Amino acid sequence: MTRSRKRAVLIYLPPELDVKLTKYAKVNEIPKTKVVEEAVNMRLSGEDDLFNKGFNEGLNEAMRITKNNAGAQMKFPSGKSFAELVCDDIANYIREKA
Repeated sequence: MTRSRKRAVLIYLPPELDVKLTKYAKVNEIPKTKVVEEAVNMRLSGEDDLFNKGFNEGLNEAMRITKNNAGAQMKFPSGKSFAELVCDDIANYIREKA
């Protein structure tokens, strides 16, 4: 069996992200390098669109719940309701396709 050639690549991570990566790799019993390789492949192949779709659906559901909350209908002098102001902020986190 021929082993595929791989190149060493140096990456810099914030310490807290490295800790999370180390824990994730340990819990899932896979090398950290494999997790990073999968992440790079996913990002470059566009497979993260599925994650973004779910993320956006969650934000949209949060906005729907907020808009339907009776207590959030109070209007401010600007004419916007509390729900509208909150939803405007949540909408800033919607992820567009790369």
